[in-house]
Amino acid sequence: MRRRAEASRSGPAGDRGAVVVWSLGLLLMLFFAGGLALDLWRVLSRHGTLSGIAYKSAVAGAAQVVESDLYRNEVVLDPDRAEEAARRFAEDQPDWDGSMSLTPEASESEIVVEITETVSLTLMRMFAPAGGITVTVTARASPAEFE
Repeated sequence: MRRRAEASRSGPAGDRGAVVVWSLGLLLMLFFAGGLALDLWRVLSRHGTLSGIAYKSAVAGAAQVVESDLYRNEVVLDPDRAEEAARRFAEDQPDWDGSMSLTPEASESEIVVEITETVSLTLMRMFAPAGGITVTVTARASPAEFE
């Protein structure tokens, strides 16, 4: 009677080790999900950093107005000075990395700053293009007068 009770608790002889196999499968899935989360966090974190640098650089560039036009109540952007100010401001940031590329384009009415960086991946490296994922951020700013 005791043997029957023990046999019914342990299940049929062919099911032994199934829990170990399921546990290993779930553990591998957990590591895979953790790797995906790590790569996603890395890309989103860099996107936020690039967005902040691009926005602040665009604002710094939009502050470069032609002073002589201010006396006629006109706010006109100096494109060359605006692009230089945006580039200088971005490169002075502590988060600026040499792998980033900055493209400021200014007209007399606005400045557009585009920053691009390739983010390397860990687990998703086998599914993503070689080198990582390219993150591009664009920010626009225009000079404005305050009343």
